[in-house]
Amino acid sequence: MWALLDYLKLIRAINCIIAAAAVLIGAYFTWTSTVYYAPVMSAIAAFLVCAAGNVVNDIVDIDIDLINQPQRVLPAGDISKSAATRLAIALTILAVIVALAINWQVLTAVILAIALLALYNFKAKKIPIFGNLIIALLGALTFLTGGLAVDESLTFALPGPVIPALFAFFFHLAREILKDVEDIEGDRRVGIKTFPQVVGESRAILAVLVLFFIMVVLTFIPVLAGWFGRAYEILAIYIIDLPLLLLLIFIWGNPSRKMLRIGSLGLKAGMLLGIVALIVAR
Repeated sequence: MWALLDYLKLIRAINCIIAAAAVLIGAYFTWTSTVYYAPVMSAIAAFLVCAAGNVVNDIVDIDIDLINQPQRVLPAGDISKSAATRLAIALTILAVIVALAINWQVLTAVILAIALLALYNFKAKKIPIFGNLIIALLGALTFLTGGLAVDESLTFALPGPVIPALFAFFFHLAREILKDVEDIEGDRRVGIKTFPQVVGESRAILAVLVLFFIMVVLTFIPVLAGWFGRAYEILAIYIIDLPLLLLLIFIWGNPSRKMLRIGSLGLKAGMLLGIVALIVAR
């Protein structure tokens, strides 16, 4: 039982569930008639790709996590590095096999996601802002993958998966920069130069504020265009966006480690509630 919990922590199961849910939302935004097989299989593939990427990330970051996140299962010694490596390989192979059973568009998206995660884990995360952009692109890709599972021609039509993909891009980019501010001490000790180190903590948090403000503005567009209804407006704008924007403003004025952690968790909670807002949008 405890071993299972350790593996769920290693793959960061909640993040993987969010990725799978995003694929299903992308399919939902593309439906002209109800289909299940391809969207569900695509969601499973997204879960597996996300899980593999998280495992590889923890393997590569084990020295950093000894400083920033010593409670994680690899630095704590709860799972061996070799076992984690075998798991990452198995998850990646399984994700490709699942994608092969859907269509070539989803297979292409899965291979692209695997390649981007490899680029991020082994190279891009050490380059200021580049790694953050890759994670943001991966967040957007999940919604587009759901669309590709249903109808390629409708994937980029409005209103469709492009809208939540844009939300995801700015949401993930803001959260990744905020996490880099939170992890600045450990990153500096192991020689990784991140965006907050280049511009300073205050300017990095200001960048997070600007990105999140752009996302808030984008959130209004479907309402003004008449695409989404009142329930979406209340949940997305007044319950998620504006409170989180106020929280980020407060963090900018008080960037303690505790507040940075609260901000990161708040943004993750915002992602989960955002999925609910997108469900009621249609």
